[in-house]
Amino acid sequence: MVGDGDIPDLFAEAVRELSAVVTSSGSARAAIGEVVLLASRLLPGRPMAAVTLHHEGTAETIAPAGGRTAAVDAVQCDAGMGPCWDAIRGERPVWVPDVAGEHRWGDYPARMLAHGVRSIYSRPMWSNETVIGAFNLYSTRSHGFDISTRQAAGYLTVVLSAAFERARQAALTSQLRQALASRSVIDQALGIVMGRRGCDRDAAFDVLRQASQRRNIKLAEVAAQIVRTVTGAAPPPPHFDVS
Repeated sequence: MVGDGDIPDLFAEAVRELSAVVTSSGSARAAIGEVVLLASRLLPGRPMAAVTLHHEGTAETIAPAGGRTAAVDAVQCDAGMGPCWDAIRGERPVWVPDVAGEHRWGDYPARMLAHGVRSIYSRPMWSNETVIGAFNLYSTRSHGFDISTRQAAGYLTVVLSAAFERARQAALTSQLRQALASRSVIDQALGIVMGRRGCDRDAAFDVLRQASQRRNIKLAEVAAQIVRTVTGAAPPPPHFDVS
């Protein structure tokens, strides 16, 4: 754990570990989960840390497994109110120095006190200039987040947003590759059907479509089976030039 004066070192260490996290994690959720663990370990006082992802009015908590953080963060998700939601809707950090003296958000403060939470700090997360959620810190001490810790949380929010965006882009790239691979094998199968039946591309596509519906399998699988039948081998994957 770092001290209050080690914020630049904290950020440098977080960035170094982020590279390994994004490389090894196969999804945005996994990447964020790893960085949340990192944040809880590095920040002074080892606060509970969680991320609330917000999409089309619904919220999802990402928190370390096996602890109480997920239950604490879920209180905000279930209630639809709290510092996390204010950070998301207001697009600004929200700090609750002492939950015992907080009168916003209905019975939310009382529920936090029941979990032993005395102070909360939430920061919005961004992706492509859109707020996608919030990074939430919970302390069992009142005034648990001094200015340097809040600054560190700001740095880590940048890291979290980067982890989300990098993993999201990787997922989109994978989906695009799969789509192009499916298109490639369908084109090969269409050429085979056109050559064998002496028909045009539209008629050949209709043959594949009818076979897909009749056998209740995807069009790309029908196409792959046609290519395997004719060539005796699986369709070669398309070549992607990433230079």
